[in-house]
This record gives sequence, C-alpha cells and structure tokens, in this order.
Amino acid sequence: MATNNFLGINNPFLGYLESEPAAAYYSSPRGSAFMGTAPARREYYQDQYQNVYNEFLGALGSQIRGGGVPTMKWTDYLEDYPFTERYAALSPTQAGRGTRQFSPRTRQLYY
Repeated sequence: MATNNFLGINNPFLGYLESEPAAAYYSSPRGSAFMGTAPARREYYQDQYQNVYNEFLGALGSQIRGGGVPTMKWTDYLEDYPFTERYAALSPTQAGRGTRQFSPRTRQLYY
C-alpha cells in the first residue's frame, strides 16, 4: 500500500478522503480557516457541502466531456475553492448576518 504525502506527512489513510467526500470537506484546512470562530461563517460552510460537491462533479463532467481524462481530485478542488469570495458576495441576509445594524428599528409616535 502506497502512502500519500500531504503537507509533509506520510499517512496511508489520506486516500480515504477521496473515497469519502464529506470527510474531506468537513476536515478541509481551507474550510477550517474560512470558518474561524464566526457562527454565521460556520453555518454557511456547513450548509454549502452539497453545493460545492455538485460544482466539483460538474467540473469533473466538463473535463470528461472535453475529451480529457478525469484527473481532478476532490481534495485538490477543495484547496482551491474560493469560500471567502463566495461568502463576501452574499447579501447580509443570505450570509446569516443581521441587517438590523443597517436599518435600525424606528418608533412612530402619533398624537
């Protein structure tokens, strides 16, 4: 059994991440860095798994339809995925950030 070398670590189990996409996604170093400690970012990241995986499958399909050999790996795709850019492009409501700071509640007094 060949060992994979990832970040200078020889680990015979790293190949498992290719066969179990959810394990690769939720343990992704780039995803962990994106989430940080912000609850809204964590929730966004957790909700995006299926969308990101579907985009990967679409990119893989495009590679095949283009006549190429499907060489793209899921773990490599995750390392290049622009989580921060996608999150920044969302509206405050879509990103799970409150909008109250932009439009505070007002009070109407009628006499």
